[in-house]
Order: sequence, then C-alpha cells, then structure tokens
Amino acid sequence: MSSVSTTVADGVGTITFTRPERRNALSLELLGQLSDALDAWKTDDSVAAVVITGGEDVFCAGLDLDLQSGFTDETRAAYSAACLRAYGTLLDYCKPTIAAVGGPALGGGLDIAVFCDIRVGADNGMFGYAQIKFGLTPYFSPLWRIVGLSQAKLLTFSGDRIDPQEALRIGLIDRLVPAGTVVKSATELARSIAETTTASAMNNKEMALRSPAMDPISALTYETLAYKEVIRHPEVNERIQQAFSKISSRAKKA
Repeated sequence: MSSVSTTVADGVGTITFTRPERRNALSLELLGQLSDALDAWKTDDSVAAVVITGGEDVFCAGLDLDLQSGFTDETRAAYSAACLRAYGTLLDYCKPTIAAVGGPALGGGLDIAVFCDIRVGADNGMFGYAQIKFGLTPYFSPLWRIVGLSQAKLLTFSGDRIDPQEALRIGLIDRLVPAGTVVKSATELARSIAETTTASAMNNKEMALRSPAMDPISALTYETLAYKEVIRHPEVNERIQQAFSKISSRAKKA
C-alpha cells in the first residue's frame, strides 16, 4: 500500500503522505516513495515547483515508533540510508519546494519541512524535535540557517514543542494561515512560482542554493553572469516584450 500520493497540475507537483492511521509517521516505504517522486520530477518540465504535505490535520509525527522499537542492525542501517537519500535530495533539489504543514510536524517530520525551501504553516500546527527526549539527535545544520543559532539551540537542546505563532516569530515557518487552508495556500504559492516557467524556477533555485555559500564579491559575479546568460534567451525576451506591450496598451487607454 502506497505511503504517499502524487499529483501534477498547473506546474505544481504535490506529494501527500497517506499514513493517517500512523499520523504520517516516517517509514522506509514513505521515505523511499518521497525520494522516488522527487527524483522523477527532476527532469519533468511539467513540474516547476513541489508541495509536500500530510494534509490539513497531521503533517508528520516523525519516526514510526513501531519501526524504531523493533530496530535491528540491518533495519537501522536501512533507515539511516533512507533518511540520507530523502533529506539529501531535498537539500540539493533543483526545483523550489514548499512544505504545507497542517497539524503536528515533529522529529523527522519537522526535518522534512526544514529541508524544504519554504514552509507554510496552519494555526493548528505544533513543531518540535520529540526525539531529543529519547536522547536522539536532530539535523541541526539546516535548522540554524533558518532560525539562527540561539533559537536552533533552544529547540534542539530541550526538545520542547512550540506553537505556530512562535514558529512564525522565529522564522521556522514563513507564512501562517488558518487551519484547513494550508494545502490551498501552499499550492497557490507554488502556482505563482510555476507561472515564472520551469526554467526560471530552476535558475532561481540554483542561485538560492549556491550564492549563500559564496563571499559577497563571488556571489555578485556569479549572479551577474547568471543574469547575462538568461537575458539572451529568446523566450525571456519574448516575455519581456509581452509585458512591455501590456504596459504600453494600458498607458494608451489611460
């Protein structure tokens, strides 16, 4: 039985976790199917942006405790490999990713959201690293780059949960929307990205991936060269001309 479902519409690929009876807890199958879907869309021009969600009520409760309590050396190694593949794919993904977080996002589930580019959260959410209470470790590096060192330490040293308002205040989520609307809100944002075209979305994602690791002068040079390259593309010039024509037409009417 599939642990995720996928759809593609209007340039947006949506991955939905489908283990509500387990609160969308992470399993080998779920992580593998998440990675498979992302890999398949890397070269699919009909997908410009990706939304990852568990629906409106539960994003993901983290590692499935049934799996964890029955770990063997073999399954523990397989789970670690599945995590490395899924999180690594998200970390260096070639297209913009948006986590639509309704309900709890805990442990490894919160990691999935953190590894996405943008997080839209609903006001029924709850966020935290529950595994800390068991003596386990989180993925600290992507978290502190989002919320800063001090807030990342607060979350990961204690394992305490925070509500959506606090998550918004510290920057853990980028937008806060009413419960029941998070998937719609994230999809609308993804469609706005898709309207720029898949090529544009991928160019901007590449810049967002590479520039933060550069010194300011190197970033300036890289971004200028990127602009110099895309401005020569015929389809870009066509879009510029179309926009100019619309503005000119409005000005004449006025």
